[in-house]
Amino acid sequence: MSKILFAALAFVFVSAGAALAGDAPLTEDQAQRFVKTLPALDALKTEMDAEGKSDRMEVATQPKAGEPFRPYSNAVATLKKEYPADHARLAKAVKPHGFSAQEWGAVGDRVIIAHIANKMQKEDPRTMAMMESMDQSMIDMMPPEMQAQLAAAFAMMETVKNAPAEDREVAATVGDELDEYMENETPS
Repeated sequence: MSKILFAALAFVFVSAGAALAGDAPLTEDQAQRFVKTLPALDALKTEMDAEGKSDRMEVATQPKAGEPFRPYSNAVATLKKEYPADHARLAKAVKPHGFSAQEWGAVGDRVIIAHIANKMQKEDPRTMAMMESMDQSMIDMMPPEMQAQLAAAFAMMETVKNAPAEDREVAATVGDELDEYMENETPS
């Protein structure tokens, strides 16, 4: 797996997320507002780490075979179900940026998926091509402990490779800010 794929996955677990944004086009304004929410959620993430909740959140946001990759939507749903007080804090933190928790997650999903697609196309197109050439029979031949990890990466890649061109254009407008945020949040 490429460094960008792992960096993207690490970024996904920095925050939390919600449901699909529907068919409406992703706008530059939404993407910019989403990026501005990320630093505001650092305190919530730090507290959840200290309380041991982050492991559960990581499991909940893992992509699963046959399901679209929705890291932020899945995280918001998990917060709502398992940690309602933290869900309320998330909702309060994103409201000044014009989002409900669910809307924030939906926009976050689209922005990060499009951003990953852009990064992979630019920095590591061979990984995308390799993932596209894999099928379930190749995953089945792997040792069992690797199958789940590979299936999760495959599910993510399926979603990433199908990122709409329009979303990718919008995500490109906030790409530098996302990269800077990821670099500051990803452990070295």
